[in-house]
Amino acid sequence: MVIKKITYGFVIQNFDTDKQEFINQEFVAGDQVEFEIDGDGINEEDFEDRLVSHDGYLPFEMVQPGK
Repeated sequence: MVIKKITYGFVIQNFDTDKQEFINQEFVAGDQVEFEIDGDGINEEDFEDRLVSHDGYLPFEMVQPGK
């Protein structure tokens, strides 16, 4: 079974006008999180009940431009 964890937030992208390129970006996670199975929403407790050997957190690693 696959559970989708959907985290709402925003991306900040910095553009260098001298170099004419994006130099970095970061994702800022908000507090709103939703969980779903096959498009149907489930609550956070149902998600946590299914965790066996994981804490339910995965870092938001953004790949930087030019890397």
